[in-house]
Amino acid sequence: MKNIFFTIAFLIFALASQATIYHVDKNQNRPSGYYGDLVTAINLASAGDTIYLYPASSDYGNITITKKVHLFGFGFDGTAGFGSRIYNLYLDTTTSPSSNPSGSTFQGITFDNIISNKSNINNIGVYGCYISSSYIKIASGSSGWVIKNNLIKYYIQVNYCSNILIANNIFMGSNSYSIYYSTSSTVVVSNNLFFNFSHFYYTNNISVNNNIFICSGTTNQSYMENNQFINNLSWRSTATPYPLPPVGNTGTGNKSNVDPLFETGLSSGTFDYTKDYHLQSSSPGKNAGTDGTDIGPYGGTNPFIWGGAITIPQITEMVIRNPVVNQGTNINVKVKAKKADL
Repeated sequence: MKNIFFTIAFLIFALASQATIYHVDKNQNRPSGYYGDLVTAINLASAGDTIYLYPASSDYGNITITKKVHLFGFGFDGTAGFGSRIYNLYLDTTTSPSSNPSGSTFQGITFDNIISNKSNINNIGVYGCYISSSYIKIASGSSGWVIKNNLIKYYIQVNYCSNILIANNIFMGSNSYSIYYSTSSTVVVSNNLFFNFSHFYYTNNISVNNNIFICSGTTNQSYMENNQFINNLSWRSTATPYPLPPVGNTGTGNKSNVDPLFETGLSSGTFDYTKDYHLQSSSPGKNAGTDGTDIGPYGGTNPFIWGGAITIPQITEMVIRNPVVNQGTNINVKVKAKKADL
């Protein structure tokens, strides 16, 4: 039944976008017409095509993309287990013939790292992915990236880019800096959850709204100055509370050193897979964001979804009109669906 849903969903997408759909599954018992190698599918794809990456027991290796593609995975479980996994993803351009991956989207995939190599790679979407090793690195001079609904082990290198939205992510706290190198007021950091937080690294003028900071024991606020902090919450259960806005920054509506009251509480200042980080009804962050929704990753317009917020076409209704059929007889299916939000 699951294969029926996938087939119908991608048929709808193909009809709506007039793009080709490629299925990649490295398992030996994959259906006829599926590719076993992701590089082959990428080479065959034209700009704007979609690739659906099926889960496998091992990753699909290092991948370089030089054209606009939409790459959908199965989602993540926050471990190195079964899933749609790529080792390192490199975004680059070519000169002969000229091509550029600007406008690409990546959803529901586990990556070690995502690395952009050229300054003219713009409007990239990273949604519902797990960055399991280190970071997302955007090449200096780029713009228009949206990084939303991801589980991120270390940090994002903004590298002095503009028009960057970092929203509804969970930073696991393996690095206490989280956001690196930014001076643009068009960089927005909103509705994230940061563990083991100390400070952002060399950031100025960015907008920081509706985030929860679970702070570590070491702070060095001299690295971030003139940023605007609005309606954020910090929590540090030990002595020397972390102030909001931090020294050298401005802002209003912040809650300093206030327990966010997660559903399952905090056993430490580090991320724990077994915990539920939704807010209790009595939480000081409940409906306390600038938009009236919750502070943290479960607020805003696109709340965090564990396992990956995949925006492939969604079937809203399916009726099998002849559920009892003889062998070799077609099944008549009526479906209603909404298109992909690309």
